[in-house]
Amino acid sequence: MPKEPVDIPIIYEDNDYIAIDKPAGLLVQAKNSKDLEYTVVDFVKDKTTDEGIERPGIVHRLDRGTSGVMLLAKNLKAREFAQKQFADRLVRKIYIAVVGGKPKDPKFLIDLPIQRNPKRPSVFRVNASGKSSQTLVEVLDSNTKFSLLKLQPKTGRTHQIRVHLQYINCPIVNDYFYGNTEVDGRLMLHAKELKITLLDGHEHHFSSPLPVSFEGMLKG
Repeated sequence: MPKEPVDIPIIYEDNDYIAIDKPAGLLVQAKNSKDLEYTVVDFVKDKTTDEGIERPGIVHRLDRGTSGVMLLAKNLKAREFAQKQFADRLVRKIYIAVVGGKPKDPKFLIDLPIQRNPKRPSVFRVNASGKSSQTLVEVLDSNTKFSLLKLQPKTGRTHQIRVHLQYINCPIVNDYFYGNTEVDGRLMLHAKELKITLLDGHEHHFSSPLPVSFEGMLKG
């Protein structure tokens, strides 16, 4: 049975890169070779000559539940050039999240190391022996139950934003791994902006509209 394609909006495209607006719920890579679920890899595999890794064309990842800007590469040189900027922390990333509760301060830095949880390998936790991780947090709006946050991760650890927000008792709404299932629906985390220099030598700024449901949760 062939995989059923998913409509993935293209934000930008040139000879080396494609920036997409990844829908919430879409996997980046199949869990195994028998998985018939359509993924970002399926979307890009016929558009790239990159065969250097098991995830051809994938510069960086977003969790299944996270929507928003994601950069793909059409060739190996383009992927490695972009990935080096991620590794050197030269890429500016902005996320928006709806969380339960409200942080004590309007703007602050979370600087807490993260490691994989040995008792639950699929999730991560704050631990002194983990890898250095920093997330800048700014409160954009709030009501008696939820807050809308702007998040700028300075590092790129797996589940970093989700773990950091859980630790300060403001877990992301509908985060079934990290503690908040206030309402039915998608993980309320969106990759809003990405700023990076591409192979053409120019800095590019990609953005994705904030889902209407995010601001809707702060009304009323």
